[in-house]
Order: sequence, then structure tokens, then C-alpha cells
Amino acid sequence: MKILSFGSLNYDHVYEMDHFVEPKETQSSLAYARGFGGKGLNQSIALAKAGMEVYHAGRVGNDGQDFIDYLNKYGVNTDYLLKDDSLATGHAIIEVCKGQNCIILHGGANQAIDERQIDEVLTHFEKGDVLLIQNEISNLAYLIDKASEKGLLIVFNTAPMNEKVFTYPLNKIDIFIVNEIEGAGLAGSESKNYEEIIACLKDKYPGKKIVMTVGESGSYFICDDLLVHQDAYKVEAIDTTAAGDTFTGFFLASYLKDKDIGKALDLAAKASSITVQGKGAAQSIPGIEEL
Repeated sequence: MKILSFGSLNYDHVYEMDHFVEPKETQSSLAYARGFGGKGLNQSIALAKAGMEVYHAGRVGNDGQDFIDYLNKYGVNTDYLLKDDSLATGHAIIEVCKGQNCIILHGGANQAIDERQIDEVLTHFEKGDVLLIQNEISNLAYLIDKASEKGLLIVFNTAPMNEKVFTYPLNKIDIFIVNEIEGAGLAGSESKNYEEIIACLKDKYPGKKIVMTVGESGSYFICDDLLVHQDAYKVEAIDTTAAGDTFTGFFLASYLKDKDIGKALDLAAKASSITVQGKGAAQSIPGIEEL
């Protein structure tokens, strides 16, 4: 079994702020750092740090060689990561304030994924392999269709949640991974009550496995009548960037190894609790030995 993480890569421009910028306001940052991010990259590194063999497919621009080197440093295979000198690599502007963040995202090369690249990459994978995707690259509907035809297990983290998600063949997704906002959006619910969101998800996606994180209230695994809850580990959050990506990578790594849902949720909770105590995205993801 091989894991293909077909996803985004972004330079993260992180600004530590006294408060989030308001309309018409100009504010100086308290600190600045540039790091490697993108949900695809973060989840690939989380999987690798959790001990899995992972292949990252995607596209970077003329300024993206550092991403190839960075992924290789953590043991992620980059044979299917294209460098397109005609484009700029995607980037994110991240404001961090009191442990919370808000993000402006520019897709760049992530939005140049085409059918030709998808077809070529999938020739290297077969039935029983795993595809992990997020909603930050182009041509996702085509990718899902082709991966399903080949018999890959498809795991979809729907972030960022938007209307495009509903244009994808969601019936071909095996596992959804969402937070409570994405879960409500996926369910078509305006409720902020977890139980109501879960009920809507069960009704709308029968037979599908759904993992929903709910911040300080922990996480849930949902599949028809099966409901498993995991408490969050209580820590002082410094920066929540990449916490969800860490959870996704460690949950999936553990679940694929032995299908023990409780163990997978617990490992993911521990990993993400360590991530939020560090600054930045990929660099704050712990190794399996730290857990």
C-alpha cells in the first residue's frame, strides 16, 4: 500500500499581531517569519513524521526548489512534484493573534494542476493504494473520478470549505476529514450544535466514514450508527496553524496501520496538541517519537 498526497504547497508569510487587522486599518506586526506550508505539504510531512511512506504530487513555481528539498529532508518522495518555471508558487498571508489565526491564500501553481499531470501520476498507483486530497488544487473532480476508477481509497479533507466542494463526485469519497465549520458546510446545516451537525452528516452521507474535529471539545468518528468521541489534550495554544493537518496525517497513518479508530483519534489528538504549542506550520509538526 502506497499513500499519494496530491495537494498544495505554499510559502507561509506569518505575522504575529496584537490584534487582527480591521477594515481601513494599517497595523505593524510584532514579528514576521516565512515558512513552508500548504495543506498538502503539511499533511504529507505529518504522514511521514508518523512513520508512513508518502508520495507528494503537486506543482510549484520557479521559486519552488526549496519545497522539493524540504519535503525530501523529511523523507517525503517528490518524484511526482512538478516544477513549473512559468508560474509562482502558492503563498499564504497568515495573521496570528493570541493562539488564533486568519489566512489569505493565493493558489499560484497549485491551480495549474491539469488532467495530463493527474493521468501521469496515477499510472504509478494501483488498487488498494490511498489518495489524500484537500480543496486547494485545481481539477479535483477529475482526480477523484480517475482515482476511483483505479480503486484507490480516497480521503478528502474539505478545507477550505466552499461551494466548489459540491461540484465534486462526493459519492466516491471513502473518508471525509473536517472541522466543525467544514462539517456543518458539508452537511448543509447552519447549526453550531455538534450533535445536530453529526446527525445531518449521518443522514446525508450514509456509509461514509467521517472524522470531525471540534477544537477544544476534541474529535468524533462517524459512520452510520457508529460514533466515537476523543477528548482534546489541554495545552496552552501559541499558534493553531497546521493543527488540523497534523491531526489528519497522524489519524490516517494510525488508522491505515490497524483500523483501530480509538487509537487513531488519540494519537492524532496528542500530535495536534503538540503542534499548537509551536510556531509556524510544517516545522511545528512533531515526530512520532515525541508522542
